This record gives sequence, structure tokens and C-alpha cells, in this order.
Amino acid sequence: MITTAARIASSRVARANVVPRAVAAMSARSMATSDKFASKEKVEEDRYIRAREAELAEAQAKKAAADAKAAELEKKSAELVAAKTASMHEVADLLASTGDLVSEAGLANLADWKHS
Repeated sequence: MITTAARIASSRVARANVVPRAVAAMSARSMATSDKFASKEKVEEDRYIRAREAELAEAQAKKAAADAKAAELEKKSAELVAAKTASMHEVADLLASTGDLVSEAGLANLADWKHS
């Protein structure tokens, strides 16, 4: 009985000594692996963020260029309309001084012809 008790006690001590080392080795290995995966994941996230920021910057630059072009076209269109209106008034005043009448469409055609 003493020998059986001694075997049980020695096997328990042996297990008690081996198990913590084995668990520590496995957890250290898994922590090292998880650290490698975490660093690789961080690199991929950073790469994705940089690419996304570049895409957004490019989209903003295109939008700004399109807005500038639209503003330029609107300004030019307003200038052309103002010039055409001034021409139409000039022709209408000349015709009014002679007593002649021309329709609005006729005045617009004369103004277009003058500015082309």
C-alpha cells in the first residue's frame, strides 16, 4: 500500500511538474504565432488604408477639377448670354429709330449671326 501511495504521489508530482511547462510552452508558441499574425494583419490594414486614402484623394481632385470646369463654363455661358442680349437690344434700338419692327426670334437670329 505504501508503494502504491508512493507511485500515485510520484506520478502526481511528475504531472504537476510537466503540465505547467507544457502549457507554458504551448501558450508561448501560440502567443508568438498570434504576434506574427497580428503584425502581418497590421501591415495589410495599413496597406489597405494607404490605398483607400489615395483613392479618396484622387476622387476629391477629380471632383474639384470638374467643379472648376463647371464654374468656368457657367461664367462663359453667362458672358455669352449677356453679349447676345446687348446685341439684341442694340439692333432693336436701331430698328425702333427707323420705325421698323422685328420679332424676338428675328432679333435672336441677328444677334447669333453677329457673334458667330
